[in-house]
Amino acid sequence: MKSTDVIIVGAGFTGLSAAYYLQRKGLSVKVLEVSSQVGGRARSDKMDGFTLDRGVHFYHHSTTELSKIININDLALKNTYPGYLLRYQGTFNLFTNPLYQTIDTVSTALAKNATFTDKFRLFGLYVKLKTTPYNKLVKEAESSTFEYLSKNGFSKKLIDSFFRPMIAANIFDYNLQSSSRFSKVYLKSLFQDHVALPKEGIGKIGAAIADKLDADTISFKTKVKKVTENGVELMNGDFIESKFVIIATNAIDANIITCNKGIDAECSHVSTLYFSTEKAPLSKPVVILNGDNGSTLVNHVFVPSLLHPEYAPKGKHLVAVNVVKEHDLDDEELMGKCLTELSEWFGLKVMDWQHLKTYHIKYAMPFKPILDEVKFTQKLSNSVYVCGDSLSVGSMESALRSGRETADIIAQEFIKEKIKKPDFAESN
Repeated sequence: MKSTDVIIVGAGFTGLSAAYYLQRKGLSVKVLEVSSQVGGRARSDKMDGFTLDRGVHFYHHSTTELSKIININDLALKNTYPGYLLRYQGTFNLFTNPLYQTIDTVSTALAKNATFTDKFRLFGLYVKLKTTPYNKLVKEAESSTFEYLSKNGFSKKLIDSFFRPMIAANIFDYNLQSSSRFSKVYLKSLFQDHVALPKEGIGKIGAAIADKLDADTISFKTKVKKVTENGVELMNGDFIESKFVIIATNAIDANIITCNKGIDAECSHVSTLYFSTEKAPLSKPVVILNGDNGSTLVNHVFVPSLLHPEYAPKGKHLVAVNVVKEHDLDDEELMGKCLTELSEWFGLKVMDWQHLKTYHIKYAMPFKPILDEVKFTQKLSNSVYVCGDSLSVGSMESALRSGRETADIIAQEFIKEKIKKPDFAESN
């Protein structure tokens, strides 16, 4: 029988963060990962010279937790073009942060889909979210995102053509039924800074954290059957004994291995289709939002190779097409419908794009219809903890913080119970 101080189930951002801090405190840790990669939802695959992120991800510069673990400069980040390119009623208009634009510029960008009042209220929303601390935003009155925007006086036209696709592009909530606190945190982050991507893909972030762990900390292709008070039982019949277990999987898997402890498992889904083309459909690395997607599938489009040429082989570009709405189409039908829609955006040359791969991410983002409280860890028993961004706001920041705070709690438990030697102390 194997034994360790702490077992962590899942090598996503949360599990990696917990492992890092526990090892710094001198505890022995074993991370069990069912797949062959670290990173959880934020992974990257290599295919014929292309880098395919599993869904479109971005790094937000407002993130503070990651820099506590790794040197951010090692990621070779590049910023996307600020703001969005909004397609509405057949035209494209660049919409960047209103705080950096003149009113005339914003008015032109939103000429077709916003009232005069909308434009000034949008400025007001930017200012409010920029100046309100995160800890105050999450304590404001709760409602659905749609109710929040409506109560702030925005017209249905602007909500449908701008806020709906923008929020769907970031938290995959096309129906705007998610927590208003959840959405406000995201909007604040989007409004106040640039977003970026590592040169080697979003998977580089998880890999960089994993490099900070002791050798052989992570066991890949290891599936957990059940979590007990004394450790975990694996699908192959092995049992690993531990003083504590941290469940850092998505909430759906957490319920399975805890025999349905009732962990909130609501989540949003997204499909990402990748295409190769010799000529990019635009000239800047900017996210294109579909303001007309009431009757269409495509929510947003991005060309990562315009940001990092390394995402595609020489002479090629990589196009990411994202579908947030639920659908019952098979892959061929989905690809055909998306290309047909995009031919109205960019012309018939779209039909020459080469399909590379389609990802259906079933747990793309935790869905929070009501966010009663923001918490980063949940104690299931004396020795079992659940953590992850499914407990609070779905984001890299929340995931990393959740791992850190859970590690701190368990380290304190070791001290209180004198499980470790009396000279237990944090290592440098």
